[in-house]
This record gives sequence, C-alpha cells and structure tokens, in this order.
Amino acid sequence: MDAAAGPLVRARHDLLRGRPDRALVALDQVTGAELEDEEFWLLRAAALHNAGDPKAAVEAAQKGLEHDPADFGLLDVLALAQLGSGRKKDARATIESALLLYPESADLHAHHALILASCAERPFRLTSYKKARAAADEAIRLEPDSDLALRVRAKIAAISGDSRAQAYTEELLARDPESESAHVLSGAVRANRGDVHAGLEHFLEAARLDPSDPHLARLGRRSRALQRWYAQPVLFLERVTRGHVRIGWVVIVLATRAAHLAVLSALAFAFWIYMWVIHIHVERRARKAPR
Repeated sequence: MDAAAGPLVRARHDLLRGRPDRALVALDQVTGAELEDEEFWLLRAAALHNAGDPKAAVEAAQKGLEHDPADFGLLDVLALAQLGSGRKKDARATIESALLLYPESADLHAHHALILASCAERPFRLTSYKKARAAADEAIRLEPDSDLALRVRAKIAAISGDSRAQAYTEELLARDPESESAHVLSGAVRANRGDVHAGLEHFLEAARLDPSDPHLARLGRRSRALQRWYAQPVLFLERVTRGHVRIGWVVIVLATRAAHLAVLSALAFAFWIYMWVIHIHVERRARKAPR
C-alpha cells in the first residue's frame, strides 16, 4: 500500500485484508468534505461491524443514510449491524426495504436469508427455516457462483439440521480449501452428526489458517484439549449418540435409578460428573471467550 494513499483508500484496503482495526485508524484521519461522503460512512460502519461493535456500526450507517437514504451498501451493513446488536425485527425491515430497491441483488437475498434464519430461532416454539432456505436459494438463482450465497446456504443447512449440510460444506471446501469459515462450518456439521474427531480437525485447520482471529484461536485451543487422551470416552459417546451424549446419559441415569440398579446408577452418575469435569477443564484450557 502506497504511503501517500488517502485515508479512504487505506481504509478500503485494510477492510479487504480483514483488518477493521487499522481501517478505523485510517478513517480517524479523514477531514473536511470527505466526512460528508457516503463512502466514509459505509467504510466506517463496515469496519465497526467487522470489529465487533454493531451498535456503533448502526449509528454510522444511519448517519450515512441521511446523505443518501437509498445507498445499497449502507442499507446492507445497517441490516447486518442491527442483527448483530440483537434488533432482529429492525434488521428484517431494513433488508426487506433494501430488496424493494435492489430486488436482483444476490448479496441482499443472502443476508436476508441469514436474518430470516436468526428470526426463526425462538425459544419454546417450533422453528422453521423454510423462508430462510427460500431466500438463500433465490440468492443462488441470481448468482450461482456467489461465495456469499453458497456460504449462507451451507450455514442455514448446518443450523437447521438439513441432511444436505455436509454436501454443501464439501462444496465450499472444494471451491476454497483455504477458507477458514468453510472449515468452521464443516467442523460444526461433522460434530453435530457425531463425527467429532473430523470436526475437531476442521476447527484446528480454521485456527491455523487465521491465527490472528481470537475466536478461531480459542476454537483451536478447545479442539486441541478435546483431542487429549482423557477426553476420548466423551468423544466416543458423542459419536455413538450423534452429538446428544448428555441427554442420553440423563436418560440412562434416570432409568437405572427407576430400576433400582444401585451399582449401575452410581457408575452412571460418576460418569456424568466426569463429563462435567472434562467440560470445565476444556473451557479453562480454551480460556475466556473474546468479546
């Protein structure tokens, strides 16, 4: 990057390199008429969102929209920032208003799918991802080679338990074997299907590919701890129960108690304690989650 480049150019470059922190430093150097430029507010909102400050990103996007209420990028990042700050209804309203203006945008349909999937997750109610899947399919119809659309489709399949999730993640990895997000998705899908060892390998590869990401670094530490010898019985049961070992063990404990099998009941309870000890140990090895 040319040292003489302007702050907006440097900020754009840093965002593309995945360095929102440096982008924000560059944007702090913007003065004069550029402060009224929609691109300044778009870059600032995107950098704040990527840096994990969705509330500030919402404010920046809204300030930019005061200059141009129909700006594609600002509407898109506003919706994502609202979702990140927990304002799901606002995020849905924003993305759907953007789609009225730009109905042929695959990116907007992909982000619409993410927001719909998040809105579908409601406690104590049946969850349906039908609308989210339809939005992801529309994004792929508009742009079949869109990495974003394919990634969103795979993510929705993973969280919804879709049987096609593994095929989708394999497609992502075939397109880009060095994609850390594809490895994270693939790891989650395999772990949820009970193939925990393969899932941990994908998590470790994601951490290796981007060691600067604190979330991936923690995921890598946790995966390494789970691969130690003392965690193998838990991983075996995770595979046998296809990821539902704790629920299965509660049923076993209750069944042995109801049958008055004192020895088996004591063994089952002891193993239950062992699983919690492993859980606490692994979390300590992984250390505190980043904000």
